[in-house]
Amino acid sequence: MTFEQTIDLAELQADMAFEAYLAAFDEDSHPETLDGLETEALIARSRYDDLRNQGLGH
Repeated sequence: MTFEQTIDLAELQADMAFEAYLAAFDEDSHPETLDGLETEALIARSRYDDLRNQGLGH
C-alpha cells in the first residue's frame, strides 16, 4: 500500500467513524455509547490529520 493510499484509508475511516457517531446521535443512543463513538471519531480524525501532515512534509 502506498503512503497516499494509507492517507486515503485513514480519511475513509475517519469519515465512517464520524457517520457512526452522527447516526447514534440521531437515534438518541445512550450517552456512554455516544461518548465512545465520539472518541473513536476523534482518534480516527487525529490519525488522518497526522498522516496528512507527514505527507505534506515530504
